[in-house]
Amino acid sequence: MINKKNDIENIITVSNISAQVVVILPCVLTAAGVVHQLKSEPRIRHLVNVIKSIDEPCADILKMPGSLVILNISESSSRLTEEIKLINWCRMVQPNAVIVAYTSNHKLSVLNYISALGVRMIISQYEPTTTFIDLIVKSFSSKEMLCSPMIKNILEERVCGELTVCEAQVMGQLFLGHSVSQVALNLGRNIRTVSAHKRHAMAKLGLNGEKDLHVLGCALSGK
Repeated sequence: MINKKNDIENIITVSNISAQVVVILPCVLTAAGVVHQLKSEPRIRHLVNVIKSIDEPCADILKMPGSLVILNISESSSRLTEEIKLINWCRMVQPNAVIVAYTSNHKLSVLNYISALGVRMIISQYEPTTTFIDLIVKSFSSKEMLCSPMIKNILEERVCGELTVCEAQVMGQLFLGHSVSQVALNLGRNIRTVSAHKRHAMAKLGLNGEKDLHVLGCALSGK
């Protein structure tokens, strides 16, 4: 469960009749920049509402049907772990939400993993404003995963499939260095079930063994 006073400092809510956009970013300047970009586009200018400090649980906002959630994915390994937890938490709280990863992290292994977590779109923070706006507008109707041009170039050889919530939970525990038996204990599941989730997740991510698993874990945790 996410604490109200998490290190995420700002939340921007944008809503219309059928959908709500929630932008969660740790940086005040980046958050303000996103609001400015949204307000510059006539098609969605009227959707922009207000910047708030987080003084209420995220769940009350994210549980609204039709949510589009834009989450920050940073280069800082200390923040990356929490950001990935937030993606998984959003999937549990609002399975039908459209999740957009807004990222400054261009590492192939990280992007591969993020795409496997069921996000609808990955946008580089280094793309032009027009690209950002066009993709956000497309995200309202697209059923396919979309990537901004910079991200698409990096992920051309992407081999991963989408992880289930359970598989993502197991992988998150494994990345912390826990054994399969420890993961089973921590999650309250049968060890055979955990082993199956691990095997299926590794196949989806194109990981060929424990060494590949360790390398990806290090990339995500900064160890």
